[in-house]
Amino acid sequence: MSAMMYPAIMMGVGSLIMAILFVVVIPRITKIFTQIKAELPLQTRFLIFVADVIKDYWWLLIIVAIAIVYFFRRWLRSAKGRRRFDTSLLKAPIIGNIARLVAVARFSRTLATLLRAGVPVLNALDIVKDVLNNVRLAEVVAEAREAIREGESIADPLKRSKEFPPIVVHMVATGEKSGQLEEMLENVADNYDFQVDQRVERLTTLIEPIMIAVMGFVVGGIVLAVFLPIFKLQETLSGGGGK
Repeated sequence: MSAMMYPAIMMGVGSLIMAILFVVVIPRITKIFTQIKAELPLQTRFLIFVADVIKDYWWLLIIVAIAIVYFFRRWLRSAKGRRRFDTSLLKAPIIGNIARLVAVARFSRTLATLLRAGVPVLNALDIVKDVLNNVRLAEVVAEAREAIREGESIADPLKRSKEFPPIVVHMVATGEKSGQLEEMLENVADNYDFQVDQRVERLTTLIEPIMIAVMGFVVGGIVLAVFLPIFKLQETLSGGGGK
């Protein structure tokens, strides 16, 4: 979240600039076109429409945004909604991989710490599933707990779930067989924490140029929509003067 702070600030500043453009600047410019009753290109008509909607119905847009956030958070607090969101998050490109790495690292380090402190494995898994912050992975840990109660190893139910990476399952299985489960889990946690740091750093490095490119595309579209009718009007006047 700290890594996303700078892109979030950039997005906020960019949104504020766009709001000022649509509410203050664009209406003043497009007012000239409506006064001279010039035939406007499609891009310009769309720009005027968007500017009018934002200027006249900004209060409604704010209410809709607040309502969306409210109902989304309410849905997220429900058991069904949270499970669906967490399952979708794990499948999401880029972000899903980072979320899985964070959860697996948290699982490995917490379980290793509890086992090293002498906590029984069933009790340890009960604690671990509550710190994962992902309902789907918590379900996998709960299923693993029941499987262990029936005599299975930790690695087998994790492998069946297909939610834990194969290398993690292999490390857990090796640790169980060699009696060094705590060390193996700590190695997994260290490795995944390192991977998370690297991927988040890469992600934040990519976000900045992408946001700049998007802002440039939007601003370029606005400039084009504003200047197209000016160029067209200039051509019309030049043609009329020539005749």
